[in-house]
Amino acid sequence: MFFAHSLPSTTRPPLPTRRRVLASALGLAGASSTLALTGCGGLGSEAHLRFVNATVDYTQADFYAGSTRLSASLANGGTISSWYSVEADSTQVSLYAAGGSSAKLSETRTLDEDSYTTLLAYGSLANSLKFKFFAESNSSADSGKTKVRLFHAAENLGGLDLYITNTSSLSGLSPTATVSALGELSDFVSVTAGIYRVRLTSKGDSSNVLFDFTNQISLGGTAVVTLVVVPRSSGSYPNISALLEQGDSALLSNALVS
Repeated sequence: MFFAHSLPSTTRPPLPTRRRVLASALGLAGASSTLALTGCGGLGSEAHLRFVNATVDYTQADFYAGSTRLSASLANGGTISSWYSVEADSTQVSLYAAGGSSAKLSETRTLDEDSYTTLLAYGSLANSLKFKFFAESNSSADSGKTKVRLFHAAENLGGLDLYITNTSSLSGLSPTATVSALGELSDFVSVTAGIYRVRLTSKGDSSNVLFDFTNQISLGGTAVVTLVVVPRSSGSYPNISALLEQGDSALLSNALVS
């Protein structure tokens, strides 16, 4: 699971013991290391839903399922909510400006019983505001391995290369994963479980580093992790929202900015 000191406590759903990932206690911001199901309760059949605010325009956003507000004033910059229980059914999910009375973006989605879904809101009013649903039903990585993929949600950036390594120089290395444009999701790649430095560069130019998580992230055996490149609330450099499938989360802050 993710561990981050000095973060507000939240709760999380029971996790399959086969899926674990650790993040350094330093340099993390946003979602807590201990997420659990919260929400309506008492439902006959439940699905599990969490939210990420990667929008440009909504510095704080409310997220609804039907007419029920689940997450209030979720900050942009890639902040990740707790898990919530919703009725397993066809459900309209919506984004509102914090405290607003009209939805800025809505989509109807069928959520299966006992399913886990992360809903990412990204983009801008100027260039299209979108939802991306991550259905968290992927098979575990092999023993001693972690499955990692990359999603591009920072509209101010072009193609990106991801490097998960412990070398000081990236020269001559092949990227761990690549995305070419906004809205692209890479395939999963398998890396050996361990502790790593995470960097992003412009696609094809390892000298142009755009993101550097120098405090390192520890990736556990059999874990499945989605790394979402998100615009920060200010400036051109991104952050990364790290999502453990059906589990914890952490917002990885960029060491290139103060």
